[in-house]
This record gives sequence, C-alpha cells and structure tokens, in this order.
Amino acid sequence: TPTTLYAGTWGGVFKSTDGGGSWSAVNTGLTSTWVYALAIDPATPTTLYAGTYGGGVFKSTDGGGSWSAANTGLTNPYVFALAIDPATPTTLYAGTSYGGVFKSTDGGGSWSTANTGLTATWVYVYALAIDPATPTTLYAGTWGGGVFKSTDGGGSWSAVNTGLTNTNVWALAIDPATPTTLYAGTDGGGVFSIQQVEYRVYLPLIRRGQ
Repeated sequence: TPTTLYAGTWGGVFKSTDGGGSWSAVNTGLTSTWVYALAIDPATPTTLYAGTYGGGVFKSTDGGGSWSAANTGLTNPYVFALAIDPATPTTLYAGTSYGGVFKSTDGGGSWSTANTGLTATWVYVYALAIDPATPTTLYAGTWGGGVFKSTDGGGSWSAVNTGLTNTNVWALAIDPATPTTLYAGTDGGGVFSIQQVEYRVYLPLIRRGQ
C-alpha cells in the first residue's frame, strides 16, 4: 500500500495513509520520541520497528497503532540505524552509538552484539545497508571509521575505505539493480560510490541536525 508511509521525528512517529496528504502521530507506547530510524517488515508491512535516542528499539505489529520496547540484550539504547533482512524479516540489525551493531534473529525479541572486526565500535554507527540479492552481505557506515562490510550476516566485519577520503559516514544506499554499487554520504565530503573498487565524488550533502 504505497500511499501509507511513516516519518520518524524528534516528536515521535507520524503516519500518513494518503500519500503524505495528511499526517497523524502514532506514538502509543513509544516512551522515547526521538526517532532516528524506522524499518518495515517487507513480508508483513503492519510490523515495523523504530530506533530511538535513549529508548532503544520499539516494535509495532499494528501499523504503528501501538508500540512496545524490544530491547532484551540491547545494551546500548541509542539507535541510529535499522536494517531488515529482506529474505528473513525476523532477522534485523541495529546500529548504535558507542555500541556498534546488534543483531536479532527473532524479530527484536532478543539482541546480541555483532562487532567482530568492527574496530570503530567506539563511534556512532549511523547507517546500515543490506545487499538485497545476498542478504548475508551488509554494510555499516560509522563516524570516524568509514564503511565496514560483512559477508556473513554480521559475524565479522572488515573496513572497505580505499578512496574514501572522509570517514564520517552518515548514510548508505545500495543500487537494487546492481547491488555491487554502493553509495556513502559523508560529513562535508560529499557522496562516494563504490563499483567493485572504484570511488567517485558527486554532490555534497546537507548534514542533518544532531
């Protein structure tokens, strides 16, 4: 239902059912209203997750009608990024500040750290992206550590920063038609793309507020 969309704000989650024509707050049960990340279950779109600043992850199974905390094992409540495995939607990842990446394989019921090789766990993990063709391949954009890549579902990570002259990464995006092409939005350094091992600089980004 593409006319239904959600917006995460510093005032909680808002929902529109008419393509953005009108919005209403959907915050029942959401005890932290600084929402930095949202993710929708691709198989069950009425199930969604909100990553908050200070409150961890919240889950809704009724299209935002009500929320409940989903933080068992999530030792860092400052969540800046969420990503759902498109092939197995009960598997999801959360990027946190000073805590690295956490992984859940039961729809947010429990979490465990997934940081082996992620040497930048002391910085913010601002962005996560999953390869739609090979969901065990994912990327983490960090503040100060650049981009890290995992090919085993977060089991281990390695830095992939050759040519990336700015290692403060705010955003990541994967080309769905050519998943080997990845874009990284940086802090004051513009946008970089990787196509196998090639990087190119494009337009600068406006830094979002903190």
